Amino acid sequence: MPSPWAVREQMDRLRASPPFAGSDRLLAFLHFIVEETLEGRGATLKEAVIGNAVYGREPPYDPRIDSTVRVEARRLRRKLQDHYAGPGQGDPVVITLPTGGYVPLFALNQAPAVALNAAAPLAEGPTYTPGFGAAVAVMPLRALSRTAEDDRFADGLTDELIYALGRAQGLRVASRAVVFQAHDQGWTVPTLARELGVDAVLQGTVRRQDGMLRVTVEVSNPKGFVIWSDRFDAPDHEHLRLQERIAATVLSRVRLDNSAMRASRISPGPVALEGHARIYRARQLLDQQTPAALYEALEIFQRVAEGAADFARGHSGIADCQCDLFRLGLIGHAEAKAAADTAVRRALEIDPQSVEALTARATAAAWLDRDAPAAEADFIRALRLGDHARAARLYGVLLTILDRQEEAEHLFRDARAIEPFSVQQDIAEATSHYQARRHAQLIAAGSQTGGQAAGGSAEILVYRALAHVFGGEPDGARALVGAVERAAARHPDLAYARAEIEAWLGEPERGWRLLATADTVPATAFARATLAAALNDEARGLAALNRAIDQRELSTVWLRTDTRFDAWRDRPAFQALMDRLRPPKATAQAG
Repeated sequence: MPSPWAVREQMDRLRASPPFAGSDRLLAFLHFIVEETLEGRGATLKEAVIGNAVYGREPPYDPRIDSTVRVEARRLRRKLQDHYAGPGQGDPVVITLPTGGYVPLFALNQAPAVALNAAAPLAEGPTYTPGFGAAVAVMPLRALSRTAEDDRFADGLTDELIYALGRAQGLRVASRAVVFQAHDQGWTVPTLARELGVDAVLQGTVRRQDGMLRVTVEVSNPKGFVIWSDRFDAPDHEHLRLQERIAATVLSRVRLDNSAMRASRISPGPVALEGHARIYRARQLLDQQTPAALYEALEIFQRVAEGAADFARGHSGIADCQCDLFRLGLIGHAEAKAAADTAVRRALEIDPQSVEALTARATAAAWLDRDAPAAEADFIRALRLGDHARAARLYGVLLTILDRQEEAEHLFRDARAIEPFSVQQDIAEATSHYQARRHAQLIAAGSQTGGQAAGGSAEILVYRALAHVFGGEPDGARALVGAVERAAARHPDLAYARAEIEAWLGEPERGWRLLATADTVPATAFARATLAAALNDEARGLAALNRAIDQRELSTVWLRTDTRFDAWRDRPAFQALMDRLRPPKATAQAG
């Protein structure tokens, strides 16, 4: 058992460790639980205690509605694993945080030369094999209600899936007649896969519930095990459109992003199939754009990158997660840039024509480097290699920043056509409409979905409430206040969203209380600035914006367009602040 002095010395090593660069809040978390344990108070380390001590809340931290401590604990465990697997292999003291608790363990490192987190293969066998792309069999979808109408919908969706997948580069779809005959004969998935020589079998169900149609799609490997599944819900009056939207989304997500696969020169081996299944799950999580989902997606991408040395998608996924975590204000610029640059470089070493890797490099150039020409060049290159919803969507956001609204709208339409079911797309469009001051359009989009689009996505709800405020519809903003508070509770960039909206509506009391104790609430400097703007506290607002620029917070890209700062826009102090921002670089029109 190491001495308290040795443990504290190890804490100094962790503070200087590259995996913890820019992770000040995680280090504060670790410091608190280490010191409490060393002082004999480990038994008191409960979620609420840590939440109030490290992530001070007003009202007090409630673990029933706030998962910040659980999410941060998972991040901390991962950072410790990364440290001891890399730069800390030879450290004399090992600090771990066991799953399921918050009391750290301290031990002497008995085998410093052995990595504690060695990569394990995803599956037995090769990543790819010589071949002609991936072969898929689409089984007839089943209508669980067995009504004639639902049977017709299931048959139509089956046809749409066969048509959509058959158009994709690197995918071969087994004949409908042969597959349906095998289905009628009762063949099992392993028998079907063996007899037809396919790499995967797609099946699904349709059921009706409370005026909604629910479609579940699953893909099995040749052994009959489900490797991924997805679910789509929509009003049952949108039959034909729903079939097309589901098929397009499945196609977007099922593509194997590999240039040799697109050229039909190879086929997926066991590792590629397992890796793709995990990537599919990680991309589903990435689409949610919540802190917990992003961290879970990052863990999956990291496991894939470790377990398949020649599989680029794990690395490009890591880069995407880093950019999105930075965008939400969850990690600092230095941490995001170091991890994203390393991951993109490795992905492109594996496959220089990976659409996902080029998109990830473009995103890093746009969000982390503020290099618009480099970002635009990579977005264009990625889209020329193949349809990709994320590339079109984020290129559209970049063009919004560059005040090229018509081109941005065109790209958003393309992205929506490629992947109709996407929370990320909903967020991108809401952001663009708000920053372009299309408040009526944003309000109208909310009325079509009952004001709860994307399941109450925090960013969408905040932008929609602001659109009501600045669009002259205060009652619409008031109706969203409760939903905004629940959805934005764990977003540092939206930490004061409820108080800010109330202040814009003439109810500043909560805002003044929060602004007076701002340092006790984990939030970005930009969030403090927007709250100060709602309270018209120019001194504190401009000071917060200067800090946001110092820290290179991504939200500062919107300072030119954000309606919330209009009252200060002509002030010399605000103009001086704008001069500190790197102006968007001029760029040729997209071809």
